[in-house]
Amino acid sequence: MQNKPKILIAVLSFNEAVNIEATLDDLNKNNFGYDIVVIDDGSNDETAVIAKKNGVPVVSHCINSGNYSNAAMTYFLYAYRNGYDILCQFDGDGQHQAIQLKKIIDPVAHGEVDVVIGSRFLEKKGFQSFFLRRIGISMFSKIDSNITGTKLTDVTSGFRSYSRKVITFFGHTYKQELYDNTSQFLLITHYIGGKMKEVPIEMRARQGGTSLFDVWKSVTFPLKGLIIVLGCMLQEKKLKGKSTLL
Repeated sequence: MQNKPKILIAVLSFNEAVNIEATLDDLNKNNFGYDIVVIDDGSNDETAVIAKKNGVPVVSHCINSGNYSNAAMTYFLYAYRNGYDILCQFDGDGQHQAIQLKKIIDPVAHGEVDVVIGSRFLEKKGFQSFFLRRIGISMFSKIDSNITGTKLTDVTSGFRSYSRKVITFFGHTYKQELYDNTSQFLLITHYIGGKMKEVPIEMRARQGGTSLFDVWKSVTFPLKGLIIVLGCMLQEKKLKGKSTLL
């Protein structure tokens, strides 16, 4: 009989004191035997304190790392060092719903793919993000779909899961910096032989606090993203050579 996979839910948080308790309560009420860790990206509010009071381990950056990808590298390292088979990102702002975790995790647990992305656009239910951001999401989803050969609609979604293969690569093998762009992560995963798919999910609007994705970032996001995608494409041959390490 196959052993049950060891699964980690990594809650990414930065200044989410108004949301973190409800987020952790949701995870605890809808827990299917998963472990939870809060990755606190240098918050200057009570995020870490509240998480610890709720009995959840916290990994805190001493300062804000400046982008999502640096916090993601922290949870990959944590998952790798602690022997997790499956890792799931769950944002601390209240947008994700724990009741949907199984549909994010099951395709990885069954060995179908290495990355599952929860897409709010497949069934167009719940919060659909803001107009300017939807334009950028749509553009990069089409670019990433063409490069990977996989239909993608919501490449910036933070509700996703990863296999042990991906955990090992980003938590141990890959030594370069990741920038604040999910296309970079997806393209690197594709180049090392990782398989991915989307599943439909329903997101809520942010429950409180302020999103880091402001108007200025909405304007600069496409230009920076295109530069990062080009950089990934230039590394394709080198990255494919690393797939033999997996």
